[in-house]
Order: sequence, then C-alpha cells, then structure tokens
Amino acid sequence: MEPEEPKVETDRSWRDLWDTYHPTTDSIRIYVLSLGVLALVWLVGYWGFSVTWVMLGLFIWMWREKKIKKKNYKIRTARGVAQNEQATILSCVQDLPSWVYFPDVEKAEWLNKILAQVWPNLDRYVEETLRMSVEPAVQQANEMLRSFQFSKIDLGDEPPRVAGVQVYTEYVKKNEIVMDMDLMYSGDCDIQIRIKRFLAGVQDLQVQGTVRVVMKPLMSQHPLVGGITVFFLNRPDINFNLSNIGEVLNFPGLSSMLKGVVADQVAAFMVLPNRFPIPLVPDLDISRLRYPMPKGVLRIQLKEAKQLMSADPDFFTKKGKSDPYCTLHVGAQFFKSKVIQRTLDPKWNQYFEAVVYEVEGQTMQVNVFDEDPGVKDDPLGNAAVSIGQVAKEGFTDVWLPLEDATSGQVRLRMTWLGLSSQREALEKMENMKRVTDMDDMSSALLFVRVDSASGLPSKKKVEDMNTYVELTMGKKHEKSWIQWGTDKPVWGQGFTFLVKDPHSEELLIEIKDEKSKKMMGKKIVPVATVLEKMKSSDPVFLEGPKGVKIELKMELILRILSSEVGEESLEEEEIPLTPTLTPPSTPDGGPPGSPLMIPEIRLASISETELSSTPDSPVTPMAKGEAGQLLMTIYHSLNSSKVLVTVHKARNLLPPRGSKICDAYVRMRFCAGQKKSEIKKTGVVKQNLNPAWDETLGFPASLAEAKQGRLEVAVKHKRSLLKSFRGTDAWFLGEVEVDLSKVERLEIKGQPQWFDLKRDAGAKLSRYASFMSTRSGAES
Repeated sequence: MEPEEPKVETDRSWRDLWDTYHPTTDSIRIYVLSLGVLALVWLVGYWGFSVTWVMLGLFIWMWREKKIKKKNYKIRTARGVAQNEQATILSCVQDLPSWVYFPDVEKAEWLNKILAQVWPNLDRYVEETLRMSVEPAVQQANEMLRSFQFSKIDLGDEPPRVAGVQVYTEYVKKNEIVMDMDLMYSGDCDIQIRIKRFLAGVQDLQVQGTVRVVMKPLMSQHPLVGGITVFFLNRPDINFNLSNIGEVLNFPGLSSMLKGVVADQVAAFMVLPNRFPIPLVPDLDISRLRYPMPKGVLRIQLKEAKQLMSADPDFFTKKGKSDPYCTLHVGAQFFKSKVIQRTLDPKWNQYFEAVVYEVEGQTMQVNVFDEDPGVKDDPLGNAAVSIGQVAKEGFTDVWLPLEDATSGQVRLRMTWLGLSSQREALEKMENMKRVTDMDDMSSALLFVRVDSASGLPSKKKVEDMNTYVELTMGKKHEKSWIQWGTDKPVWGQGFTFLVKDPHSEELLIEIKDEKSKKMMGKKIVPVATVLEKMKSSDPVFLEGPKGVKIELKMELILRILSSEVGEESLEEEEIPLTPTLTPPSTPDGGPPGSPLMIPEIRLASISETELSSTPDSPVTPMAKGEAGQLLMTIYHSLNSSKVLVTVHKARNLLPPRGSKICDAYVRMRFCAGQKKSEIKKTGVVKQNLNPAWDETLGFPASLAEAKQGRLEVAVKHKRSLLKSFRGTDAWFLGEVEVDLSKVERLEIKGQPQWFDLKRDAGAKLSRYASFMSTRSGAES
C-alpha cells in the first residue's frame, strides 16, 4: 500500500496541471456565447437594422434576467429553510411558519427527520413506479408518444419539509382522523424525458401548500385504519425550471402558460374535490374515499368594490382608471365575474355557488384584476375568506381589504347552505328564492356515483373497446375517465350537480366510444324520480343500438339546500364528536335560518350590549358611549404583516361648539412601547352626526409587536380653512385607546366591534351645553 501513495499525489498533480493549462467546459461555453453575442451585434450593423430593435431586444433580455434572479432568490430561500430552518427564519422574519403564529398548529420536526431518512428509499420507489406504471401508460395514450421514456429520474437530496401540523378534534366524525400539514418542497430534483431524439427536463421543482390527510374509517381490528386520503385544500404554489429543449418554453408568456397547465393538471388530480386515496385493507370501496358526499354549498354574492388601484393612467385627468374583474377560487372550482370598464368602484352584483367538501381549514381565494387585452392582466389585490367561519355564522356581509395593493376593498355577501335529506326543506328553499328574487339559484344538490357497466355492444376485438360515461344536466357536462380495452368497464367516480328545480330537471346519461365518439347507450333520468326517497341505488338500463340494453350500476343521492344548520340526515352522516351548531333565534323572533353574527369578542372599551343584525347592517347595538360610539374591525394580516383597522361608522357624536352637525374624520396611530407609527386619517364625512367611512387603515407591524401594542384613535371635527388660521384646525369629538394585547385571536379577522368614545368632563359639558342651547334656539 505504501508505494501507491506517491502515485496518487502524482496523479493529482498532473490533474491540477491539466486543469490549469487547458480550458474547461465552462470556459468553452462562455467563449462560444461571447462570440455569438459579438456576431449578432455585427450582423445588426451589417444588415442596417434600426436601433429600436436593439433596444427592444435589450429590454426583453433585462426583463428575463430580472425574472430569473427573482426565481433563483426564491429557490435559495426555500432550500435554506430545508437545510437550516432557524438561520433562514431569523433572516426572513415575515415568512415565519404557521406554528409560530397559531397555537393549535404544532411544529413537526420529528416528521421532517423521518422524511429525511425515508427519502432515499422513496427516490427508488418513485423511479420504479414511473418506469413501470407511468411510462407504459403514456406510451399507449397516443401514437406519437410510443418512444416516450424517462431517461433520468433523480428526486435529489433535499426532502420535503412539513412546517406545521394541525389535528382537528371538532366537527369531525367519530370514524375519522383529520389533520392538515403545511408542506414545502424545494428540492434539487432532475427528471428528464426523451421522445425520439428530443430531450427535455424539469429542475428546481418547488411546491408549497396545505395538504389534508384524512384517515378513515377507524376500525377495531388491524390495521385500525381502513384507508388514507390525501389532497390539497387549495391550489398549491408550483414553480419549476425547464432544461434541455424545454428551455425554449422559458420565454416570457410561454413559461407562465405552461405552469398554468401544470397547475390545472395538479388541481384535477389532488385539489378538492379531487383526492388521492390509499386503501389499507382489502374489500374497501375506494370510490367512497375518493368521492365522499359534499358538506354543503357556499352561495356567494359578489356585490362591488371600491377605491381600487389605478392600472390604466389617464393623461387628461389626474386620476387613472381600471377595467376590473374578480375571480374566486374554492379548491379546484373557479369563478370569474364580468368586466366593468373604466372605473375604480365597480358594481358587479353577481351570484356564484361553490360546492364545499371540507369546511374546516378551507379558504376562498379572492383576486381582483385589471383586464388588458393582448397582454397579462394586472393584479389589483387579493383576499382570503375562511369558509369555516362563514359556515358557523350562516350569513355574512363583509368588506374585505385587498392585500398586495395600496388601496381597495371588495364586498361579498356569503350564505352557507347545508344539505338536508328532508323533502319539506325543498318548499322552504323555493319560498326563500321567490321572496329574494333568486329564481336562478339552486334548490338542491344531486350526487351521482358511477360504478360500472355491462352488456356493451361488442366489437371484433375487446382491446378496441375504450369507453367513458358522459353526464349532462342543464349547461353542466361531466365526463368520466376512459376505460381502455374492456367490455366491462369499472369507473368508480363521483360527480356533483346543482339543481335549480328538482321537479322539472333531468339527468342525461350517455356511454360513448372514445375513438369514434359514437353513443353506445343513452338514458334520461328525471330528478323527480329520486325526490321521493332522496336516494336511488337501482341500476339504470341504457338504450343502445338495435335494442341493446346496457346495465349501468350507479347511485343517485339528492339533498336539499337549507340555511337551517343541523338538518342533515343522521342515516347518511356519522354523528360528529361535538354537537352540530344551530344558529340562535334572532332577537325579534325571526326564523332560525335568518342572518346572525357570532357573539362579539370582548375588547378594551367595547360596549357589552346585545347584538342584532340585518343583511345590510350586521351589528347595531345600543349606544352607551358618553361621546358616541365608533364601529371598527381590527386584526393582523400575516400576508402583508400589518395591523389592519377597518373604520366602518360612528353614531351619536356630539357636535362642536356652536353647531348642530359636524364634519367628522378619524385620526389613528399604532404604538408599541416607545415606537409610534405615522398618523393616518380617514376621509371627511360632512354634516353628519352618524358618519360612515368604511375605510381600512394599515400599520406595518409583526404579529408579536401587534399583540404588545395599542391603537390611539380619535374622532375629530374638520374646521373650515378660515377658522384653521385662528389656531383651531380640528376639535376632538371623542377618543379611545384599544389595547391589542386583550384582543383574542388577533391573527383572525373577527366581527365589527363598537367602541365607546370618551372626552374629559369639562370639554364634554361645554360642548353638550352649547349643543343644547343651539337646539333650544332653533326650536324657539
């Protein structure tokens, strides 16, 4: 062994000498690129191109470099979290994981350690699965993909990380365990595919989102859990880079289009209502795991927006305009409003209905855009709504401040509709639709579970029988998967249809051949036939060509939409761990389903009065403040890292001396210890003792600072310009100091609260006496 050591050193010295005096591959690539750039510049001058083309090319190159730097920064940050979470978190305080903010979300470092150990084995398992299952399926899908193969599959060394885990104990069934995991993956994977002589690859894959894991049914024998269902509650954030020939698609426009297609495919596979089931015991109906019954329907009225940002500048006026429209995402469901031209205060007044499969933990994403035909639409802000909170309240009418925007709010009216198995609920819903003039809205929900078919018209070769089921009701069409090469196809899929009128609507069922698109069987099922028993498990016989009868095994379940919580059939649903919430009766003796707000959260200087509500004015308690009251909503936004205060309105203000009315505005600042923010003000509402502002003021602060801070709020009267020169620019009408440390769950947006305004006794008596003397003089 000893004589070999100098040889190793000698070999190493020769390698170092070779690297020193011979160009590397990187040097050659840099040389070729430089030569290409110089040749391009020479050709531009030789052919006499205008300098405009050079400037345009330079602009595109600079824009692309900026996008690449931004993307690389995100990749480095995400990988830093994966390698050294503590150091990265300390450098990016605003991007703290959810377990820091929410006490019910637990840190899962133990799970990350398990993933790190399992990851190398999982790498080999995924590679085997892709080569043995996915690769043959792709090759058989299309004639042009016969040469498709995975040339390289490497998941890299960086495993995914779970930032937090939350296990739900309320509003879950006895036979299931529900937990959410904040998943972050920013690995160094390298997956390459080859089609004929073309090679393309995916690198630097990033995925971030909330994954829900449902373990059901729970059993008393091994393995205690019958199956596991995994899915994303909302669309995850997906980003990646393309390599080899795929780099052509990194050009601006094509890249975003490709990533949108990938996001749509992921949503169609693993974003609600789509799920990925994993059975753990034999004889388990996977379709029951993949397609459970929905929990309810969220009816959304997109009313209006105000004070949106200007995206289209106007050279003739100081104020610009926008062409705003709004999009709503509930899981994989997508809704888009109409476009209102050239306005910053659009009024849409449109209705949408979203089927909800998971209540707790799911949010509705609201995005506002400015339409720019031919180019990418400009974002005007976004917001999020907790569906679980809306379900608890039953009804809410709220102005949502837009995040990632300098200004803007959007107004939504949302109604939660449960699913009832009682036929009597249909009459109530139809009466409500007539009274509220919402005849176009749905009255019921039809859940269709398609199992299998037999007796199909035979072909010469069974391998040529590729069939699928198509369901149609009204304007909605649903298509099942294609079952290849079988005369007894099994689909095991579920579909949902919203029904406007169960007495008149019909479900069209068709079985078609994938290649010829010809219909092999057809049947029309009136919804009224299911209305009698609310459920039908009898097979349906479709009429085929030449009198052939095709037997289709399927299940139809009809449920009535109801605003009265707690009407669900106990035969279909398991009894939850906690009693189902039932909205309390209204103070005026209204029906149980009438709109109500949740009980108010006790804050410092908040009046403890009984609340009543109407759709337009959800909170109207009686006044107790000696100088009037101020209605505000206070919460901390994690996205913008700000304390947001929505100033709704005031009432029973005392006017300034010598006047019966006031021109009121609100002045506010945030204080945390010795730190004080800049003063912010609302607009002035003139000549009104009960002014309404509906404006949102934001103060930059972390959640920790917010919980230790306070708000100094004052309502003031704006004097005229002439009187302001006399040294009295504004008068205090009332003030209040809000201690944010006493606010429960500051990180969650609660309901509007009334705050009592106060004044010192001398000023109050002086203004009150002046007000009474002015009133008596006017009466005389």
